[in-house]
Amino acid sequence: MVRIQDRPDARGIPIDWVGITNLVYPAEIEGPDGSPVEVPATFDLLVNLAPDARGTHMSRFVEALEAHRSPVTPKGLRALLETLRDRLGSDAARARTEYTAFVPREGPVSKGRSVLACDVVLEATLRESFDLVLAVTVPVMTLCPCSIETPGGAGHSQRGVASVAVRFDGVVAVREIVDLVDDCGSAPVYPLLKRDDEREVLDHARRHPVLIEDLVRNIAERLDSDVRIHWYRVEAENNESTHDHDAYAAIERER
Repeated sequence: MVRIQDRPDARGIPIDWVGITNLVYPAEIEGPDGSPVEVPATFDLLVNLAPDARGTHMSRFVEALEAHRSPVTPKGLRALLETLRDRLGSDAARARTEYTAFVPREGPVSKGRSVLACDVVLEATLRESFDLVLAVTVPVMTLCPCSIETPGGAGHSQRGVASVAVRFDGVVAVREIVDLVDDCGSAPVYPLLKRDDEREVLDHARRHPVLIEDLVRNIAERLDSDVRIHWYRVEAENNESTHDHDAYAAIERER
């Protein structure tokens, strides 16, 4: 059988990235109790294509992923990209995987247990060197310090998200980023709260009011002090409770 993708292309135009996207496949991650669990993840797998090549071999991307059903780690992703480059005869390979991590939560007073869903994205690229970006999106509560200073000091709060993306040396765990965001907002977000828990969360928020500008700066300050981090992007967005718009702030820095 003649394989069309193996025929030469005379236009002389290289393709930066070609491959498959939105493939849902099992991935092994660290579960809420620290033990490995298998979860559905979404994968984009790409390689570059030489100017004289007509097409790529889509089936080989899935074959490579199936051969690397290992934990989603920097080491595992690098091995996957090396296999993609070798099997497809390319100079560069890229993988993006997205999944939901469930982080344990315990009510501050009742100690009722639940888990918080946090979106995780890993983007890995292999050319002459290996590059990896870990991004975690964490729900967070902020209480406006301006509202506390108004007559009556009622104070209004909102739930938002903080997204922290990092390039790093060594190991950075998803849970570390979640804990960092918890510390930098007004209060953590809990799926399960009893009445006494709610009171404690609100009191904690009033003791730690932050503007969205404070939130991203608090996170950036902590990342600046972490010797493992050599690049980061911090984004925060509040679902405003008293305005007909959302609030946004971002900081990106290379160290």
